[in-house]
Amino acid sequence: MLKQFVKNLLINKILETGNQTQQQKIPVATDLNRVMEVLQQRFGSTSDLVLRRILAGEGNVPVLVVYLEHMADQKTLNESIIAKLQEAPVELLANIKVLAHSVLAVSKINISSDLEKAIQAILYGSTAIFLAGSNRVVVAETSGWEKRSIESPETEVNVQGPKEAFVEAISINITQVRRRIRDSQLRFDKFTLGTRTRTAIAVAYIEGLADPGIVAEVKKRVQAIKIDGIQSAQSVMEFIKDQRLTPFPTLLKTERPAKVVACLLEGRVAIFVDGTPFVIVAPVNFAMLLQSGDTYYLNFYFGSFLRLLTIFSFITTLTLPSLYTAITTHHWEMMPTPLALSIAGSREGVPFPLLVEVLAMEFTFELLREAGTRLPKAVGQAVSIAGALVIGQAAVQAGLISPVVIIVVAFTGIASFAIPSFDVTLAFRLLRFPLIIISSMIGLLGLVAGVIVIWAHMVSLTSLGVPYLTPFTPMQVKDLKDSLFRVPAWAMAKRPQSVPSLDPDRLGKVQNHQEEDQT
Repeated sequence: MLKQFVKNLLINKILETGNQTQQQKIPVATDLNRVMEVLQQRFGSTSDLVLRRILAGEGNVPVLVVYLEHMADQKTLNESIIAKLQEAPVELLANIKVLAHSVLAVSKINISSDLEKAIQAILYGSTAIFLAGSNRVVVAETSGWEKRSIESPETEVNVQGPKEAFVEAISINITQVRRRIRDSQLRFDKFTLGTRTRTAIAVAYIEGLADPGIVAEVKKRVQAIKIDGIQSAQSVMEFIKDQRLTPFPTLLKTERPAKVVACLLEGRVAIFVDGTPFVIVAPVNFAMLLQSGDTYYLNFYFGSFLRLLTIFSFITTLTLPSLYTAITTHHWEMMPTPLALSIAGSREGVPFPLLVEVLAMEFTFELLREAGTRLPKAVGQAVSIAGALVIGQAAVQAGLISPVVIIVVAFTGIASFAIPSFDVTLAFRLLRFPLIIISSMIGLLGLVAGVIVIWAHMVSLTSLGVPYLTPFTPMQVKDLKDSLFRVPAWAMAKRPQSVPSLDPDRLGKVQNHQEEDQT
C-alpha cells in the first residue's frame, strides 16, 4: 500500500511538472529551421499540422506559416495571408510589425515573443506567421472549422416563442445573446479550463445591473476548477454549485438564448462552455425551474394556468405512485366502498405483492422511456408508445399486473413530461422509488415523512447563496407575482428581490391607456 501510494505520488508530481513546463514561456528563435524543430517536437507526428515555408515578396524573404489543417479557414489562409505575403513588396517584409499591420488582411492579429502562446493559439484555429531573422511571431485569427447551424430547441419546446437554440460553438452562442442585448454594459469575461482540452469558458453579465459579489463568486469558482478536460456544461455545474451531492439542480441549464437574455436582464450570471449547446445560469430558485417559455409568450391568464398545471404535474410525478401504494396497502378505509371493491377485483389473481407490481411497472416505463430516447427519431417515439401499449396489455391479460397500476404509472409518466426542466424531472423520477418503498412499508405516515425529508432538504439548498425555495421560504410576497402566477408584464416593474441587483427597477411608471386618452 505504501509503495503504491509513493508511486502514485511520484507520477502525479511528474505530471504536474510536465504541465508546468508546457505553461512556461518559450522564446521564438530567429532561425526558421529551429522553430520547425520545436513545433514538430511539441505536436509530434500528427498529420493535420501544416508547416509551410513561403518565399515572400520580390526578394524571396523566407516566411513560415503554421496552422492546423481542419481548424483554420482555408479561404482566409489563401486569400488574406499566403496571397498577401507572396505579393508584398520587399520593404514591407523587413519588420515583423510592418508585416502584421501592412501586409496581412486579417481582422484580428497579435504579435508575441512567446512561442507557447502561439502554440495555444494554433490549437484554437489561429495561424502563426514566422519571419526569418525575427524573434517574434504574428498570430492571425483564422479559425473556421465546421459548425452546426442554428436549429430549434429540442428539450425546451414552445409554441409562440423564438425558435432558435444554442449550438456547440461558443462564438455563435455569444453572438445570439449579444444581438438580443444591444447594451455596451454587457460583459463576456473569458477563461480557459482543462490542461489538455483548453476549453473556452465565458462568464456573461450586465455591468451595473448584476451584483458584483455574485459575479466575483462565479469567476472565483470557475477559475478554481483544476482538471485535465471539460467536456460539457454539466461538468462545470458539478464543480461550482453550492451543494454537490443533492439530486436537485441548483443551477439552470438551458439551450434557449431568449431564456438566457431574460435571466441576464434580471441581474443573473450566465456561463458559456465551448463545445456544448447548453448555457448555465446562476443563481436560480426552484420556482424558476418550473417556468416554461410559453407562460411569457401566451396570455397571462393562460400563463398562470400553465404555472398551476406545472405545480400539479411535479406533485403528481413525485407522490402519485406512493399515494396509491400507501392507500391500497394500509388504508383501504379511506376509499369509497365501490372504488375499493373495484381495485380489489382488478387485483384478484395477481401473483405479486403491490410493491413488486408498482416497482416493476415503474422500471418498465423508465426502460421504455430511455429506449425511445436512444433510438433514432423516426422510430423512437413509435417504439416507446407501441412498447408501452403492447407490454401493458399483455401483462394485464396474463394476470401479472392489475389495470389500475398501469393507469397510475402511465398518468405519472405523462405528468413528468409536463415539467419544463429536464433536470428537475430526473430528480423526481429518482426520488419516486424510495417514496414508493417507504409508503409500502409504513403507509401514509411514511409518505408524509418522506415528503417532509425532501422538503427539508430543499429548504437547506442554496444557489450561490440565494435560498433555493425563495420566494416561498423565505417568503417574498412581491416575487410571488412571477412564481405561482404570471401577472402582466406591465405589473412586473421590479426585478426579483431574491437576486441581488444594483438596479431593482425594470421599467418606469406605467400610465393607464384610458387615462392617456382622457388627457
